[in-house]
Amino acid sequence: MATCYEEYSEYINETYSEFKEEEKMSSKEAIARTFNEYDMSMKKSETDKAVISVIIAEILVSHVRILNTFKDYMMDTISVLDFKLIEQENILSRDQYNELISRKDNVLKQLDYKPLDYYPRVCWYYEELTDELNKFFDQINTDTINKEEIIDRVLNRFERDCKNTLSEKIIVYTTLAENLLKLGNTKIEGLYRIKEELQLFHVEDIRDEQLIEEERRDLVVRIYNVLEQFNNIS
Repeated sequence: MATCYEEYSEYINETYSEFKEEEKMSSKEAIARTFNEYDMSMKKSETDKAVISVIIAEILVSHVRILNTFKDYMMDTISVLDFKLIEQENILSRDQYNELISRKDNVLKQLDYKPLDYYPRVCWYYEELTDELNKFFDQINTDTINKEEIIDRVLNRFERDCKNTLSEKIIVYTTLAENLLKLGNTKIEGLYRIKEELQLFHVEDIRDEQLIEEERRDLVVRIYNVLEQFNNIS
């Protein structure tokens, strides 16, 4: 594994990026799928298990929150890695071996302090989805596309997510409305359909979903501001 040590990092990060960029997955779903892709490889040797689990954990700590069960599993796995056996397997160079120990120690500390996510379903986090939609809106908002088509393309891009949880649907609708209203685009039939959806929303409907209390409060404020802008339109 003299070269595979570095290659694992490249391949795993590439797999994760493909799930996010090409498959349009949330970070939570992308890391779960990436872990599944390399789960069998972890069984090849203690060295493989160590390298893969540390790389997966390093990606995981970049997330806003970590699913509590996944955090426990990763911490348990990494904490009991047998570095004497890894040394005996003699797959890594001495520099790689020492570096891996250092990375293991660092990622365990980072995992220990990450906020927990107790919602088991794979889904987008609040700011992550808002940022993703804003980025997509900016990409497609050109002079050659009308605003009704923008709505169709945004809702098509995030159709799967809107069906996943009500939280995601309302975040998508709110963020889309904010972008259109910011541009002064108010005479759009599709925008008024979004308005109707937001008017029917009750925050209690998402109390058991993935958003934390602070995020729910912020979403309610954003919806209120959007509806106020509608009310001020003559």
